[in-house]
Amino acid sequence: MVDEETSDPQVIPYLLYADAGAALDWLAAAFGFTVRRRDARKDGIVRHAELQLDRGGVIMLGSPGPGYRGPASLGGATQLVRITVTGLESHRDRAQAVTGQVSPVQPGPAGWRSYSVSDPEGHQWYFTEPTDAPSGASAR
Repeated sequence: MVDEETSDPQVIPYLLYADAGAALDWLAAAFGFTVRRRDARKDGIVRHAELQLDRGGVIMLGSPGPGYRGPASLGGATQLVRITVTGLESHRDRAQAVTGQVSPVQPGPAGWRSYSVSDPEGHQWYFTEPTDAPSGASAR
């Protein structure tokens, strides 16, 4: 995909959920994403949605329909979404308040620290911050 404003290539994760509407609400509450698009059928099933990060990143999600099996039903992770934020501690606290099952912040390789969390359908989320980043800022 190419950004129409800058012509720069972009990578946009598109995650599938059995209940994309519930996932959309959970992800916005837990991680502070802004819902920028929510397309639902007449029966209320969200077929396509988009979440916006503070500084321009986008994550898309949708409900694929019958036969879909997500990571939780498969018994393990099928992918990992890594997002760099500032204010990692406060970001983690927000996620902890929503889910209650968040890893501690851990030092990582080459000047990074991180925490991880699984969403209700088993998708793995990994939030990182450079160790020299200011604390208390919002997610990127």
